[in-house]
Amino acid sequence: MSDIEIRNATVSDFMRIVELNQAEVAHTSQMDFAALSKLHSLAAYHRVIEIDGVIAGFLLVMGPDSQYINDNYDWFKKHHANFMYIDRIVLSHEYQGKQLGQGLYYDLFAFSKQQGIEQVVCEYNVEPPNLPSAKFHQRLGFSEVGSQWLPLNKFSANEGIVQPMDNSVSENYRVQDLSETLDRSTHKKVSMQCRTLA
Repeated sequence: MSDIEIRNATVSDFMRIVELNQAEVAHTSQMDFAALSKLHSLAAYHRVIEIDGVIAGFLLVMGPDSQYINDNYDWFKKHHANFMYIDRIVLSHEYQGKQLGQGLYYDLFAFSKQQGIEQVVCEYNVEPPNLPSAKFHQRLGFSEVGSQWLPLNKFSANEGIVQPMDNSVSENYRVQDLSETLDRSTHKKVSMQCRTLA
């Protein structure tokens, strides 16, 4: 039986975290040591999961009052109030499918409830699709609350093309379905997801 531990991430874990992130960069964004240091300083929750002393994955989350600058985080700030935003979860390929991600999420849910947080939010790619992430989040009770087209190489809130589920017009976003006119080699579509904590 393997020894599994979830604990707070420390600076001594950063090289391994960067290595894990790089292996999954197709589904998340680039992150070097300096970027991770900045994200860590902004995070409300940053934990690793170890298997027999080896870091198998990590979860990095921003609170509702973070100074984090990110299109998806900004979208949630505009549409939600009391939330934890999952910036990224990454598991080593060899440990995927072993419910470690679920373990990290349940740990986050418990932490969030202790902080008086009402919702946990995230996004995942739908074009190009990230089907494992879609299935994972659906299993854990997340549901779509909006979607957003973003340039692959630019992440400015004023340049995002956003489609909230209620189709309401937003001051900072051009709300229209431009999916037929976008170049899919330069843009991606993300599904904005939310789970309300009981």
